[in-house]
Amino acid sequence: MNHNLKIVLSTLAWVGIAAYIIWSVSMGRRNRSDVKVVKIDILVADSADVDIVRPEMAGKWILDAGLWPVGMGIDEIDTRAVSDCVESHDFVRSAKTFVSLDGTLSVSITQRKPIVRFITDRGYNFYITDDLHVVPVSNRSAHYVPVVTGNFGLPFDKNFSGKLAPADGEEKKEDENYIFLCKLINFVNHIGKSEFWSSQIVQINVTEAPYTRNRNKTPREPELELVPRVGDHIILLGRLEAYEEKLDKLMRFYNNGLNREGWNKWNHINLKYSNQIVCSRK
Repeated sequence: MNHNLKIVLSTLAWVGIAAYIIWSVSMGRRNRSDVKVVKIDILVADSADVDIVRPEMAGKWILDAGLWPVGMGIDEIDTRAVSDCVESHDFVRSAKTFVSLDGTLSVSITQRKPIVRFITDRGYNFYITDDLHVVPVSNRSAHYVPVVTGNFGLPFDKNFSGKLAPADGEEKKEDENYIFLCKLINFVNHIGKSEFWSSQIVQINVTEAPYTRNRNKTPREPELELVPRVGDHIILLGRLEAYEEKLDKLMRFYNNGLNREGWNKWNHINLKYSNQIVCSRK
């Protein structure tokens, strides 16, 4: 076979392949235009770990937003709008939407996980999630996490919802309420890493320091009281400093003291002082 014939045959082969591809794409487009959505499949990917968002809830959000896709052609669906609708709800971390040629619209959802709830004397009632979002409490949201109570300032108003971040730049980072809240969240995260402490500590009460201002008139940081699940006593943690050492000290006292003398003997267990624990009897 001479060289020119090889070139001709090769060219014809490539032309044929190109024609087939064009035909396949054309048929695919024609077939897509005939396909309608026959069902919606909503998957909450982490439902075994966090049971907040449920498929029927997300389906209602989509329906109420006027985005219900069943009966529409798959090329008519605005998948971005569906995802945005689902992601607009507080406990949804992300939502991905796509349609397939069998007429299924699929929505895959991941959730935010609440780590602490705040119920303060100043009327605040909200959750903070593991990705640092502030989520107001609604009638349907009740999750078993530590509760922070007390009378203290917060760096946002009662109606705030969204990412916990210094909205006013560097100045916000120096706000004493913002700094204290960050320390408090770090403390909650430390508790959450321990199977024992996450089960034992059910309430964190924020109290004023014994005196609110020192001689230099600078604000004093609030102190914490911890309410345990087991034991009829209050744990006086003090200021949010060296709390790892304080909890380690308390654990040794639990193991070596309360296990012998009983868990209901003391009224207060005071961890404020270095290298000692001060207990008061009932």
